[in-house]
Amino acid sequence: MGILDSTKAMNIAEAVKRAGFDSQAAVLGELQAKNDFLDEVPWLPASHGSYHKFLKAKRLGKGDFSKINTGIPSITSGADEMTEPVTLYEGESIVDSRILEGVVDKASVRDSEDVLSLEGMVQDWLQALIYQTGKIGSLKALAERRNAVDNKYVFSCGGAGSDLSSMWIFEFGEAGFHLRHNTLGTPGFSNTDMGKVRVKAPDGTGDMWAWVRLYKIYAAIVLRNERALLRIANIKKDGETNNLIDKYNVILKAKNELQNVGRDAIGFVNRTLKAQIDIMAFNKQNGAFSVRDITGFGPIVSIAGLPIRMMEGITDTESTVA
Repeated sequence: MGILDSTKAMNIAEAVKRAGFDSQAAVLGELQAKNDFLDEVPWLPASHGSYHKFLKAKRLGKGDFSKINTGIPSITSGADEMTEPVTLYEGESIVDSRILEGVVDKASVRDSEDVLSLEGMVQDWLQALIYQTGKIGSLKALAERRNAVDNKYVFSCGGAGSDLSSMWIFEFGEAGFHLRHNTLGTPGFSNTDMGKVRVKAPDGTGDMWAWVRLYKIYAAIVLRNERALLRIANIKKDGETNNLIDKYNVILKAKNELQNVGRDAIGFVNRTLKAQIDIMAFNKQNGAFSVRDITGFGPIVSIAGLPIRMMEGITDTESTVA
């Protein structure tokens, strides 16, 4: 994984190093050019500009047997009205105009900085989506929604300490887990070229001219069915007890708690756990681990038919979830 420093300004040496790349993807290096989670999650417009209001079923309707010349049983159901705020995550990619005057390929240098800024924003937003709490204007993170083991929505692999990780299982769709964007906006990240503007210098010595791009993401987490979001917590790393390979039966239990028993579900883990699963799948040491070749994706590993993909924001430093 690449190391990103969003507060460090680009210098001329860095600009010269980046000049001449034949594509924006080239400067990404080891960074992911494609994000698995954003590739899968559905985006839909919110019911209102700044929030999304929806109904979550709490009681299903039912009928009854009847006979001729008797009344027809009434069917009633119940639902809770839910509201989720559409949060705004934004940031500016700023390149000092004097730096671009010192290189020939100005567009390539500026594009490279913007690509790295966007990639850094994606990684940071995903981590906030999972863990962030207590910040004004932030969304209610997944870890806050799934913060205690109940063997219904949160399961445990049995690990303890502060070097743990989790697998997140989603059933994506309008009736399950999805994201909502502001009504007039666009799904996912958007960017606006603000042009050449006067901004405050990073060192606080005054103003400077810079080329600025503004990135934004509007998002509300919508969980129409609680069973569409499960967490398998307290996972140890490979080589230690209570790791994901030893406790794959926990995944099987969790899968059967999903609304559709995993038919439309996808599991997400970080790089460390993904490597463990890949090794098991390709070595074929356990029949529950397999590899499928899916058009447009290539080889996808799965556990008991549950596709497993990678999510950068999941850490290896979680504390025990009790």
